[in-house]
Amino acid sequence: MRYVTLAPAALLLATALHGQSPTGWRSAVLMERYDFDAGLTYEAVTQATLPLTATADLGDRTRLVVSGGFTWARLTPADGDTPEAEIRGPVDTEARLLVTLIPERLTLLVSGVVPTGTEALEVDELDVAGALVNRAIGYAVPNLGSGGQAGVGFVGAVPWDDMALGLGATYVHAVAYAPVPGQNEQWKPGGQWRFRAGVEGPVGPRTYLRATTVLGLRGEDSFDDDAVGTAGRTVHGYVSVNHGTDSGSLTVYVMDSYRSAPQVEATSLGPVRMPRGNLFAVGGRMEFRLGGGIHLVPRVEYRNLREALADAETTGSLNPAGSTLRIGSDLRLAIGSGLGLVFEANGLFGNVGDGVGSTVGVRGLRAGVHLAVLR
Repeated sequence: MRYVTLAPAALLLATALHGQSPTGWRSAVLMERYDFDAGLTYEAVTQATLPLTATADLGDRTRLVVSGGFTWARLTPADGDTPEAEIRGPVDTEARLLVTLIPERLTLLVSGVVPTGTEALEVDELDVAGALVNRAIGYAVPNLGSGGQAGVGFVGAVPWDDMALGLGATYVHAVAYAPVPGQNEQWKPGGQWRFRAGVEGPVGPRTYLRATTVLGLRGEDSFDDDAVGTAGRTVHGYVSVNHGTDSGSLTVYVMDSYRSAPQVEATSLGPVRMPRGNLFAVGGRMEFRLGGGIHLVPRVEYRNLREALADAETTGSLNPAGSTLRIGSDLRLAIGSGLGLVFEANGLFGNVGDGVGSTVGVRGLRAGVHLAVLR
């Protein structure tokens, strides 16, 4: 499952810098709904998700992480005469093999996506796919089905004074697939290189810094062997600072993500056109230890999205495409050794783009229960 953040890149670097996370499994039940003001073709989007992740050691230096799950999404049209569109089923299964070549210095990464999700969409289901890729909202799970992919790369770390510097490079090859039921035309997403650099370590008493930069270079997509779209690049940056206190800790972060050219991504529930754009986010969370293994974590995040219009695909200014504020809290419970439970609840309000340069209001809620069994 992939959240619309830089978390995957940050986790890869953290793996190289400080070893691997505990083995075990994690699951959750997530539910979210957003209502929109007039101006879109739909008035509400609802999604329920059951993500599943398992981690296992395959020897002293090898770790396997497998994730998958199930999701259900419903789009309520603004026109009351149009029936609601729904998609439900399993998502793609992702596997990641981490092989430690040099302890705490160099790790080999082999990844793959098995197309167990929904890769072919009916026309009405494409509307659901288009709604779920809205980055101003950041749906919990924007990925469901594709034709599969495979990747390989390295992540390394070297000491740098009191800190550590992480470097990584990966290549991902996507498999062609037919996105429209009953048709044989094959969609082939372009291959992508990703180069990562990060640094983390103490910067003062009780203060810890993490910073990550990711550069992605992607080739052209093809449809039945004919090149479509534009080869482009993506640039992501993420910085977080954590400061410990007597009663808990405070974390603040900033994220920026830029796409230089429009791309048809195999995101959400099928191929969806993602325009050239820039997503900026800033947020924070304060963790309070309440005693007895109970932690209260209020959190807030602001997002601002700017995108190009259809007639300004590769040049010209970016236009406002949405800004949202999400406010909520987690309640974390430690239940015995290696067992954790988290209750999540938050609300969102702001505006999102209508695709032609204007925005409409949005408000919604997300709630969920997370369970982790670790050893």
